[in-house]
Amino acid sequence: MSSRKGSLLALRDRDAAPAPATAEPEGRAAAPIARSSGTGTGSGSSSSPVAPSRQGKKAMTGYFSPEMSFAMHMTARKHGMSLQDAMAEAFNDWLRKMGESPVGK
Repeated sequence: MSSRKGSLLALRDRDAAPAPATAEPEGRAAAPIARSSGTGTGSGSSSSPVAPSRQGKKAMTGYFSPEMSFAMHMTARKHGMSLQDAMAEAFNDWLRKMGESPVGK
């Protein structure tokens, strides 16, 4: 197991290296992603087909430091969880902290 851990640490250190300072064009980050309409096969809906595991769900994304990403992935894996399940647990804990009711996954 130690060789795997070592290789993951090497990957973390490699990914944490500073990237060249290049600014992303302003319009690129804010531009919405275009969806194809009606060309998918499957459920017969007018939008792109959606995986069954994603039906009725909404994406929530964020940008975090490489260290946070690495820690979340490793800790979730260590506890036999998916990153999505770990994030759902964290969001529910935060909702409780703010006095709201947890909503599940």
